[in-house]
Amino acid sequence: MIKYDFKNKNIVLTGGGKGIGKATLEKLYKSGANISLITRSRSDSNFIKRKFSSKRVFPYCGDVSVEKDINEFFRLVKKKMKTIDGLINNAGVRQRKKFNEINNYELDYIIENNLKSIFKLSQLFSKIMNKKSSSIVNISSIVGPRGFQDLSGYAMTKGGIIGLSKSLAVEFAKRKIRVNTICPGFVKSSYANNFKKKLPKMYKYTLERTPMGRWGTCEEVANLILFMLSEESSYMTGNDIYIDGGWASN
Repeated sequence: MIKYDFKNKNIVLTGGGKGIGKATLEKLYKSGANISLITRSRSDSNFIKRKFSSKRVFPYCGDVSVEKDINEFFRLVKKKMKTIDGLINNAGVRQRKKFNEINNYELDYIIENNLKSIFKLSQLFSKIMNKKSSSIVNISSIVGPRGFQDLSGYAMTKGGIIGLSKSLAVEFAKRKIRVNTICPGFVKSSYANNFKKKLPKMYKYTLERTPMGRWGTCEEVANLILFMLSEESSYMTGNDIYIDGGWASN
């Protein structure tokens, strides 16, 4: 396993309280990074404060779909870090509902959380990114480019992330900011147990449909995130990278 050295690197992470975000936080911390993160869960924020050194980890309790929270988070991070080397847009919500049953509130909710938040966070934090070399990693999903039944709203936002990332990659290249998208398949994150209990047939199908015959782990996705943040991926930008056990190839 590659051991990354992020000592003296400043990283911003959204959705850092659970699942992929939590695994990424732990790996970044072990690699020596300074991390500012936002999570909407007060209990997760308090747990992070207890577990990690306050000198290197700054958790902010806020909602990425609320512009006031985003602006305040940015203000505090700018004051604390001055400049950042990486931004991981991981926060998002799920929505499983038939297309014709999605109302305006639900449509706005999924867009605000999964797509508009990434747009706004990238606008803000790109202003203070390291001018020599920095990286934005956006978390999409295989659902975005592939399409799934009853996930039209979710797929729309996750597909939008890919389009946004490619456009930013072109626009930010001269500023030495790389922008890439990671598309996880089915991962054992915080929703996995409920998925298995509530949708046993679907769960069985996902195992059969995945060539590797299993769901991925949050740690496996976190490993890829660290690679995309590091100089090991210095010639990669505008890519959407699948980590899905072979789903997209089957």
